Amino acid sequence: MFIRNHSNGIILDVYVQPGSRSSIITGLHGSRLKIKLAARAVEGAANEALCEFISELVQRPKSSITLISGQKARSKSIFIDGDADQLAKQFRQYLSNP
Repeated sequence: MFIRNHSNGIILDVYVQPGSRSSIITGLHGSRLKIKLAARAVEGAANEALCEFISELVQRPKSSITLISGQKARSKSIFIDGDADQLAKQFRQYLSNP
């Protein structure tokens, strides 16, 4: 599953497709949440846009979002600080109602 509980939050495993027309969740890519990003993968722009996109989705400050792996890859893991149950519920809702 693309969500793992972690102390003080969750770890979200995502597959990112940069350079899209808009930033949206499109479903699953294997066991990862697939996210298309409008930003291009140039000098960290896609990573920055990913953190901003996640922050807006879960309505949490950007400071609560941390890219923990995959800085130069499409497969990434992101730590989100907050209530794990609430965050997991939000992402499951986004997946079922894109």
